[in-house]
Amino acid sequence: MTCLFAASFMTITPYTPQQFLILAKAQVSVPEKISILKRLTDNFPLDSATKKSEEQLENLLINTNRYEEALQQYRKDHPETGTGNVLDFKLLEMLLRTGHYNDVLRITATTSRPNRDFLRDMNLLELCTQALLAKGQYRLAREGVDQWLHVYERDGMPGTRFEADVHSIQFLHRHLQTLERTQGPKGKAIFTASVPDSLQHWSQRQDVPIVFFKLIPTHPGGQLHEPLLAGRHAGNNYFEDRVSDLNRGFSYLSGDRFSLQFAGMHTLYIREGDMDPESSGGHLLTSRVYAHTIPELYKLAGEAFVVLIDYREQADGEAAYMGDGIIHISASKLQTLVLMHEILHGLGATHQEWNALEAQGYKFDPEDRGLMTFDHGEILDLGLEEKNRALLGWPQVGVVRPAFEGSSTITEGLKHLGYAVADREPVTPTQAPAPQTISSSELLPAL
Repeated sequence: MTCLFAASFMTITPYTPQQFLILAKAQVSVPEKISILKRLTDNFPLDSATKKSEEQLENLLINTNRYEEALQQYRKDHPETGTGNVLDFKLLEMLLRTGHYNDVLRITATTSRPNRDFLRDMNLLELCTQALLAKGQYRLAREGVDQWLHVYERDGMPGTRFEADVHSIQFLHRHLQTLERTQGPKGKAIFTASVPDSLQHWSQRQDVPIVFFKLIPTHPGGQLHEPLLAGRHAGNNYFEDRVSDLNRGFSYLSGDRFSLQFAGMHTLYIREGDMDPESSGGHLLTSRVYAHTIPELYKLAGEAFVVLIDYREQADGEAAYMGDGIIHISASKLQTLVLMHEILHGLGATHQEWNALEAQGYKFDPEDRGLMTFDHGEILDLGLEEKNRALLGWPQVGVVRPAFEGSSTITEGLKHLGYAVADREPVTPTQAPAPQTISSSELLPAL
């Protein structure tokens, strides 16, 4: 009713820029907000209120997965990438996200560089490396890291500020050498960041393959303590059950448009430095490139979901999407909803980032819980807001609000099925209830 009233009112009454802005903030529908802000920028391009709203419009477009529109909007006032210490990294990130890899490489190649600026040049290196890998240019990526290390390797001396950063780039260099040696100077495209279409073409597919790899440290002392090693000594049946749990959840969320098929479980041994979380000095880019150097994973990347379950102590609590369908997750995070969250990232779903806009007075649907929300590491909600459902082509359903072992019903169900309560795994009923006949707060046992 509000949207219809606003639309008819605007056809009759000429709005001032401030009134446009107030109306945009009052709407709870994100597409309606975008439409109103576009009217404001089109009708009053020079007004101060318009200038204030342009960045807000860009953020709304970015957070609704409309990256190309966001890039066009941003370039209206930022046509140049800047030079020296004032390089526009936001523009470069948007170009990378939208698949303009040649533009990223052209701009960074012609950018004037300061005498020495470690953080700036490390950011440039990572942008260039991602763009080159997305074009399959392994040798050129390795040569770029060669040049960077020639300038900055001494900044990684023990005890210095950038020791961990340089150490991680050295590992990145080694991984790129491995790619070049095993696959040649040029190979298939590797996406270590956002892919323009992600893997959303899988969102309308049944039986997408999913393969599990146990990552075991080469030195046994680095493994997590036995009670935390979910599935450490389990065989195929354990992981087949995990896939069944995932499919029950995805059947509900996708309206039976998407499902997974267990395609195997394997073991890999990993050395320190190859895939270290940021908390222990690692860089996500280095870990992502390493994942593609493993021959088994190189073949599977982009062809299946691959779950790397990390049993090392320093990886405890880790959960990250690595690109190309590869997921890195610690054994302590091997939970159904966490895996669903990372798989949704692989399909193209993104987090909603409305906090900054809410602070400026924008209203949003209070029932829109986003991709997933957390509190102190605990999952509170799993849903898919409008932007992600439109992206994946999935119908609207109620948000899943889980309750874990605090629920006596779930606890008894876990005991009955032989699960340890500490595993925090949901109950598997003999038959999942129909979505239309059950409230979202009761859905977790069906996942």
